[in-house]
Amino acid sequence: MICRNCGTELVSPAAFCLVCNTRNALGCGLFCDGSNIYLFFIAARGHESFKIALYEDEFEISRRNAFELAAERMHEKRVEDVFVSGTDRKAILDAAEWVRRTAIHPVSVITTDTFNSPEEFCDAISRHLRAKTVLRRIDARPEDKIGGAHSTIIGGREGAKLLHRIATCEYVKKIVPGVIEAKGTAAGGGVRLKLNRSDERGNIRAILIDGASVQKVLVITTASNAEEGEEVRKILEGYLRS
Repeated sequence: MICRNCGTELVSPAAFCLVCNTRNALGCGLFCDGSNIYLFFIAARGHESFKIALYEDEFEISRRNAFELAAERMHEKRVEDVFVSGTDRKAILDAAEWVRRTAIHPVSVITTDTFNSPEEFCDAISRHLRAKTVLRRIDARPEDKIGGAHSTIIGGREGAKLLHRIATCEYVKKIVPGVIEAKGTAAGGGVRLKLNRSDERGNIRAILIDGASVQKVLVITTASNAEEGEEVRKILEGYLRS
């Protein structure tokens, strides 16, 4: 186990290198099942895992202390991205709030879908984080990424806000609003952006929905194939949930 930058021997594959100040953890996964916190620090090769009890009685660590301990682990690794999951949506949202509240240094908290087990979650974020390492990043203002032949965006300010939100992603090159169609009957739920599966080039077809109107949207990404595009889509789903 050596630092990927300077070759210094590390105590673990995801350890932060104090010699050259290199972050060797690609990211962190936190899984909460209501009784325990499971932490996974993903490295280019391998990962580290920790389990912290959440029971609240005189013999066990309190919930705040448990998340403060998790925050210390995250700070040791200097992780920037924390992916939060659990067995149900409430556990995920509660855990995400605790991570934000107890973080020692600024972190980006991304909530994910539910998973049946911490092991399943660890496998999923390992694939995701390692795929991200090959994606090119774009340094451009979100508003400069949105445009095309069709300048109208349905949903008014809310529709524009949804497109702007995913345009902040560094793996998005361009967002092209397309034609507007009428579905015939109005649907509830307000203005929504639905991301479909990636195409073979890694770009994502999306639909902006406002009542009875729908607008096709093409999201051009830095992905080079469908597999990488699917990882970008998962990232963008997190942007829409936040």
